[in-house]
This record gives sequence, C-alpha cells and structure tokens, in this order.
Amino acid sequence: MEKKIITAGLILSCIYPAAAFKDSDLDGVDDKYDKCPNTPFNQLVGPDGCPLGKARQERISKPKGTFYLKIGGGYSKEGSASSISSSLSIAYARKGFYLSWTSYYYFQNDYVNDSGLGNSFLYGSYAKFFGKTYTIFGLNIKVPTGNGKLTDNKFDFTPSITLDYIRGKDDYFIYYGYTIKGDSNKKNVNTISMGAGYQISKKFYNSLSLDMGSSAITGKMRYYLGYFCLYRFNKKYYATFSYSYGISNAATDHSFFGKLGVRY
Repeated sequence: MEKKIITAGLILSCIYPAAAFKDSDLDGVDDKYDKCPNTPFNQLVGPDGCPLGKARQERISKPKGTFYLKIGGGYSKEGSASSISSSLSIAYARKGFYLSWTSYYYFQNDYVNDSGLGNSFLYGSYAKFFGKTYTIFGLNIKVPTGNGKLTDNKFDFTPSITLDYIRGKDDYFIYYGYTIKGDSNKKNVNTISMGAGYQISKKFYNSLSLDMGSSAITGKMRYYLGYFCLYRFNKKYYATFSYSYGISNAATDHSFFGKLGVRY
C-alpha cells in the first residue's frame, strides 16, 4: 500500500501546483501579461499588472521577492483503508524562481498502519515564457523526515518539466516527471499529467486533467482523473482544492486535498 501513497502524493504535490494558471503576485493578472511582477498586495494595478499611474516604471520600494505560507489537509480512501493528513508549506518566489519546503503529518494511515510525522519535500523551479508557452523546469526532492512505517529512509529525486500554453482565459498543459528512487529495490517512477484549465473570473480558476503514474513496485501505470481550483479572496489570502479519482484498479480510489495560503 505504501507505493500508492507515494504515487498519489507526487500527483497532488507536484502536478497541481506546477501546472495551469500562473499569477505569482496574486494581482489578478496572468504572469504572461504582467509587466510589473511582485506588485505589493495593497497596490491597485491596471490591466498590465502595473500600479495605476506608474506603468512600466521601476519602483524603489519594489519588494525583493514574495513569501508564501500554506497550511492544508488531505484525505484519501481505497476500499476500506483511508488516510488523513495535514501539511505545512513555506515558499519564496523571485524573478521566475520558486523554492518551497512542505512537511506532512498523518493523523491516520491505514495503508501502513501507522501515524505521525511523514516525509517532507523540497521543491525548486524556474519558469519562463517562450512565446505563449509558460515553461517550468522543476526538481522535487523527497526528504526522509517520516517516522516508523511512514518513510523508507531514502531520498528520492524528481526532475520535471511543465509546458502550459496560455490562450486568453483558457490554457492547456502537460507535465512530465521522472522520480529516481533512493531505494534500490524499487523501480524509478514516471508521472505524466495533461489537461486544460479556464479562468472563470479574476478570483477563480479551475482545471481538469488526466494523471498517470507508474508503480515503484511493478512498473505498471496507474490512471487518475484530477480536478484543481484556486480561489483568491483578496491580494493576500487564497485557497486551493484538488481531487483525484482513480480510474484503474491499482490507483487510489479517491484523494482530496485543500490548502489555505497567505502571501507577504
């Protein structure tokens, strides 16, 4: 059962944050059109993402970067077994670079019959536009901080790439990640996600995707249907929600995860 937790964790932790809509400074303007990134959250901006009356001017008070703090909770179920977890993330973004640390705590985990501190993930990426395609080069590192059966005490490394073609309010994305397992008894894992998203309003974005991940034990692919949404309450606070439905026998039946974030 442990192998299914790892696959589902990768899908929820890597695919959804990386793909689809991108508004790094949460001012309601897509990064593609934002000519003034890292706008302070209390600053009114125009359609180009720049402060009203100061378009395209370099500001002395411009922040050096953006910090994020996110707390979340998740639930997954497969047959009669289930798992309940929480997460805490801190992140920093500046000029296309993004770095985050996420730790998990399991209140209940029937898959391995244990509870307590889970593994942590260090994620770094660099994003850049090539025409209308937003490209993200990422590296996710699993750090074995878990207790007991919640960890294999090995580091895993997942380089990845995301291509997100943005066309107005809708976008089309594909993600590929390759996990190099630290445990020599397990197979390396391929993870793929492809889908489309739509920005319903300046505050609300959602996407649908087909997600695939190979088993670290058998190497066989598992298939999921995924839903992701982001809601921005204001320039400082936002929330995300994701749901994954297993459509193959080996896939986890249902996985939910929600996060509340603050930008400063």
